[in-house]
Amino acid sequence: MEHKQNFAGHRLVEFSPSAKRTMRLIAERLSPYEQAIVEGWVTQQCNAWQPPGFSAEVLNQVFGDIVHAVLCAMKNGELEGCIDQLEQIGRQLADRQFPFDALIISVHFFEETYLPFLLDPPLEQPGKWLVAIDEFLHVALAAISNAYFEAYRKELLDSIEVGQVAQDNLLADIPTVIADLDVAHSYISAQNKARLGGDFLDYFSLDSQTAVFFIGDLSGHGLEAAAESLTLRSLFRGFMREQPDLSVAMQRLNDVVYDDLRPGRFATALAFTYDGNGLTNIVNAGHPPPALSSGEQPSSSGLPLAVQQGATYDSLEVELAPGMVLVAYTDGLIESHGVDGMYGEERLLETVTDMREHTPEAIKRRLLDDSKHFGGGRFADDVAILAIKRSL
Repeated sequence: MEHKQNFAGHRLVEFSPSAKRTMRLIAERLSPYEQAIVEGWVTQQCNAWQPPGFSAEVLNQVFGDIVHAVLCAMKNGELEGCIDQLEQIGRQLADRQFPFDALIISVHFFEETYLPFLLDPPLEQPGKWLVAIDEFLHVALAAISNAYFEAYRKELLDSIEVGQVAQDNLLADIPTVIADLDVAHSYISAQNKARLGGDFLDYFSLDSQTAVFFIGDLSGHGLEAAAESLTLRSLFRGFMREQPDLSVAMQRLNDVVYDDLRPGRFATALAFTYDGNGLTNIVNAGHPPPALSSGEQPSSSGLPLAVQQGATYDSLEVELAPGMVLVAYTDGLIESHGVDGMYGEERLLETVTDMREHTPEAIKRRLLDDSKHFGGGRFADDVAILAIKRSL
């Protein structure tokens, strides 16, 4: 039976000739260490969590197929075609009941394994190489994950509870210091047993100066929402790297998910860039506005993603003065219900303003504690929160 390609990024994320040349050079450096990379990857996986029914020998075969497919595609400049192979691998992993949470965690182990071989001896242009392979691997991960989920949808939805370790690893690796920003972030599950959900949080750099933050909430819960939110993150990264314009990237993302999400599904999202000198540009797709310690809530807004084909999104410029705090969050933070109604944006903004002299970590913890206490000791929905503060 012939499988159709499910991953929208395969159709819309294009790899430039320059990117392909860089990937060929990366492959030439990594290929002599292919077996060592596979063995290191398997070792890290087994040390952290060996999936039931998958011996080290089986994992060597599974991971070896992935590494070989990726390196061959990089050598031959066939990055788009590689997605076909990775989708097939994703379906095979589903057929063999490889746990989805293990798949997400494994990708992080893969990155940790190949990086030492890539960076030793040191590169003349490490940034260019790292950006190129990061872009490709995020597209590849989304392709594998999406194909996996489509092949194993019913079993996943009916039977799999995902541990907190998987949720933690699905979130982006966000440093605590970026340029002159102090940064804090968290994801809190509303479930007693942590389940993957549709809230997402991402960070990546466009160049040595520009940082990009992306937060959102995809309707639904469980692994289907998690897989789709990962696709949103990967597509947005690709669009921003092709054309670093927040408005254009959000519009392209909307058009993709309008076609690909099931009827009735949608997402809200907030993206903003920081240029290292205080200038912040914000684009909002139906998401709660960020809170500033100045008492403002920048009101740039547009329709949620997947609601209307061809929707446009305006960018709003904000100056983040030294000492100013910005807090972005998903609506689970403000929708805790108590005897006085809903926690709401007003209480959140008041707390951010009152705590403007504190660290982002302290502000984040206070907001989470207040909202949870207001809701009787639990959150009504999953919560993602990002707090940044420009140094004085």
